[in-house]
Formats: sequence, C-alpha cells, structure tokens
Amino acid sequence: MSEELSTSGAVAAGSDFSGTLRRVSAEVLETMFFDEPVAAPCEHGWIAPAASVRMAFEGSHCGEFLLSVSPPVARAIAPAFLGIEAEEVTETQSGQVLLELANILCGSVLSQLWPDSDLRLGAPEAIQVEGPIQMEGPTGDALHECFVLTEGMLSVSIRLCGDEPD
Repeated sequence: MSEELSTSGAVAAGSDFSGTLRRVSAEVLETMFFDEPVAAPCEHGWIAPAASVRMAFEGSHCGEFLLSVSPPVARAIAPAFLGIEAEEVTETQSGQVLLELANILCGSVLSQLWPDSDLRLGAPEAIQVEGPIQMEGPTGDALHECFVLTEGMLSVSIRLCGDEPD
C-alpha cells in the first residue's frame, strides 16, 4: 500500500467520516434493525463486556473494521432483524446477526468513504476486546464513532494499515 493511501486517504475520509458514519449507521439500523442511533461522546467503560466483531479489509485501502455493541443491544437487534419474538432467538442466531450487522455496516461505510476503491472484505469474526480500544493503527490513523441506541451503546472503528507488512 502506498504511503499516500495510508495517511492522506484517512485524512480525506476523516473530514467527512462522522457525517458518513452517522448517515450510513442510521440507514442500516433504521431499515434493517428498526433502531435509530444518536452520536454520543466516547466513554468506553462498557466495551469490556460488549459483543465485538472484527473484519479485515484489503486492496486499495487496508485495515480493520471493529464493531462493539453493549449486551442489551446485542440481545435486542436479533429479534428485530429476524422478525421474531425475543424469547425465540437462540444465542447462535444472536451471534450470527451481530456478524451480519458488522458485515453490512463495514461494506456500507467503506463503499461510501472510498467509492472508487477496490476492497476485499475478510469474514467477520467475533472477538473479545480487552482493555481500552486502540484508537490508532500503525500510521496513527483511526476513524471512530460511538452511538447511543434505545437499548444501549454501539461503537464503530476503522483502523488503516501502514506500509509495514502484517
């Protein structure tokens, strides 16, 4: 990846990142999950017990997408997405819906930030975030936003890679 993409690409995207992330998150969460996110100050004390998903991406830009949702949000989004009662949702279904939410948000956000890019998304993987969120990638660039939903908190981060090989 060129130095130009790893640094100036993030800066250019960062100038409109909040607006793009708010708009895309609102569209996805309202349309598919029947919830409305409101941008919130980032206080990450809730992240440790959160359900989190990481997705790598590569191509004209490389990095990773990280989604975290507080436990009440994780429990609430599956029934809305699947169109069934909360007591009918299995733990497996809840986890699959969270992976799908990450996939939808990642693809939507990246395609809005870099519409002419050539990106390949990795498979979403459930992870446990330990400690504070690392807000900087190797180049120091990170894009991040926290949201309040009816049921709790949602956090989205995009970290870009530098020239160094993984």
